Amino acid sequence: MLTIILNLKAKVMANKRKCLTCKEYDYPKKGIVCNVGFFCCDDCRRDYAFKKTVKQIAKAKVNQEKENKRAVTELNRKTLKWQHAATQPVFNKLRRLQEFKWFKDRDIEPYCISCRKTKMDWCNGHFKTVGSTLRLAYDVKNSYLQCNTHCNKHKSGNIENYKLGLISRFGKEKAQEIMSYCEENTHSIKYHWQDLEDMRKEFNAEIRQLEKELL
Repeated sequence: MLTIILNLKAKVMANKRKCLTCKEYDYPKKGIVCNVGFFCCDDCRRDYAFKKTVKQIAKAKVNQEKENKRAVTELNRKTLKWQHAATQPVFNKLRRLQEFKWFKDRDIEPYCISCRKTKMDWCNGHFKTVGSTLRLAYDVKNSYLQCNTHCNKHKSGNIENYKLGLISRFGKEKAQEIMSYCEENTHSIKYHWQDLEDMRKEFNAEIRQLEKELL
């Protein structure tokens, strides 16, 4: 008896369709059948059409915002200001990794060029600041591993100790060569946005290699 009832119920449900809006089942002849599916009443059909229109408008808005963002990015990409802002962090990361590799190859724990402390919050410390000497912004001779908070920020680079750190690390003669190089190469340089973009690609390629080596 139970089997018969279940079979009859299944047969009845098989003849019904599920409304796309309210999810209730009803006979097709009592509702509305259209290309998108079945609706039990006109209110459900209108509600479905309204919600679909709202979604389409929202999607179009999101797509337009993405397109606007891409357009702005493309315009900014061809400006030096944007390129410098994108390239400097990449170079700084590269120099930190290069420094870690330098210390690792010599089995030395990394230390700050200025205060010589270890286990610090590391940054790429420039001997001549980027703001004062743009030519040296991406020059390895002008940048070494430095603690960020103590020396780089709170002591504005701690330059006097930076000089002593160069001497301690490289010896007086080589350190003097480095400092003289940085002091003498202060004349302006004309970058093109394509130059910086190409540099950044090279930096990123070396970063990926160094990250593998430092694992």
